[in-house]
Amino acid sequence: MLHAHASHGQSGDQDAFVRGTLVGAAAVAGAGVIGLGLWGRWAWAFGFAIGALISLGNFRLIVSAVGGVIGSDGTRAAHVLWKGALFRFAISGAVLIAALLVLRVSLPALVAGLLITQVSMIMFWLMRALRALR
Repeated sequence: MLHAHASHGQSGDQDAFVRGTLVGAAAVAGAGVIGLGLWGRWAWAFGFAIGALISLGNFRLIVSAVGGVIGSDGTRAAHVLWKGALFRFAISGAVLIAALLVLRVSLPALVAGLLITQVSMIMFWLMRALRALR
């Protein structure tokens, strides 16, 4: 994932961090989808799942972009990250438009999936940072 110019221990820590973040956020999103489904809100569950998948996919693309520029000079890194950001926005926008206009998912559920997944990732990062301070 994030391998360039990192020692083997650092690379393993970075991979564990990324994997833990993705698995933890996916578990939170999955619990939300299951909870909404059990509540009988299948349209909301589907919208929530789409939002969560967009958030998780966006995070994965960010990890790939950053991993690809570690050790690069500033100009090349800025160029690659800028192109990656435009690519992410285009893909996310296309998926959002398709979800809303074609699949007719619930906008509030989609936004909830986006936000709750992002907040859970931030919470996992903060918990890891606080554990590292001990």
